[in-house]
Amino acid sequence: MSAEDATPTIDMIRWTFTVDPAKRAAIEGYLTDQGLEVTVRGEETMIALWDEPEGEIEEVVEGLWAVAGAPFEITHEEFHRTDLLVYHDAGDDDARAVA
Repeated sequence: MSAEDATPTIDMIRWTFTVDPAKRAAIEGYLTDQGLEVTVRGEETMIALWDEPEGEIEEVVEGLWAVAGAPFEITHEEFHRTDLLVYHDAGDDDARAVA
């Protein structure tokens, strides 16, 4: 098995970064157009979630920096699904566990 085969696919990416409030709307629009969900905390902190990312991550970052007018630091976190369970009450006959 190659190392490439052992690497699980990325199920979600979370980016956290601080932006110039004057550029916030443009940045939010760009990321939304790319398929990311964006949450704004306060005036400057943005959190962007990208479910099942497709395409080149670096290209999206470069585009983000272009919209912002300058590069800035982005905290990048990757999440890999290793297990999926649904818990239910054993007394509920209609509920089903999914694995």
